[in-house]
Amino acid sequence: MASIEWTVDENIAVLIMNSGDNRFNVKFCSEMLAALDDIENKTSVNALVVSSSHEKIWSNGMDLDWLMPAITGKDPEVEEFFNLQDQLMKRMLFYPMITVAALSGHAFASGAIFSCCFDFRFMRSDRGFLCFPEVDLNIPFLPYMTALIKKTMPMHLVEEGEFTGKRFTAAELETFHVIRKACTMDDLMKEATGFAKSLNKGRWIISEMKKVLRKDIGYLMDHAADDRPKLDSDNVPIK
Repeated sequence: MASIEWTVDENIAVLIMNSGDNRFNVKFCSEMLAALDDIENKTSVNALVVSSSHEKIWSNGMDLDWLMPAITGKDPEVEEFFNLQDQLMKRMLFYPMITVAALSGHAFASGAIFSCCFDFRFMRSDRGFLCFPEVDLNIPFLPYMTALIKKTMPMHLVEEGEFTGKRFTAAELETFHVIRKACTMDDLMKEATGFAKSLNKGRWIISEMKKVLRKDIGYLMDHAADDRPKLDSDNVPIK
């Protein structure tokens, strides 16, 4: 099984992440970016749905098992990884079509932030949390990351999520319109793909709207490298 697979279903593409708990590292980010390029350039679809094959996890964020030793060892791939992660977040935020995250399980840390890059979210109701555990990991947010969360959540949830590391359920997120619908696992993909198919909107107009709506976040993304603290090997890495 390939780590990233996608298929065309009528007017949408369905991308499935198959990398276990889909942690962010150089390989994962590179393959996701390549898949997004292929979908944009080799198909005529006008919406994208992204889910996970893992029975409990959508994405658990950064691959800290690799990243921590890599920072300690001054591995040059660390800088490449941070740049790729920033690129992936920006690519999804400004992707030239409607994007829908079908959260089939936990979305934690960078995985939760990545879900905020999407235009719409559906979430499994019977299992899985959305959580920003950075406060307990001593990992500060980059400005663009907090901007993404603020795009997606009302401010009181942003503060609760960042300051407490609260694990939000699908029912809570549905109440505050962070997700469009909490679904059973059996209904999740049907609901997400059905919604995506119903939004038969042109790529050009969606792309132009995103450029205007998200211009400020894009500016922060372009300056992510400047905002990232310089950390030594004794510190926990920023995402």
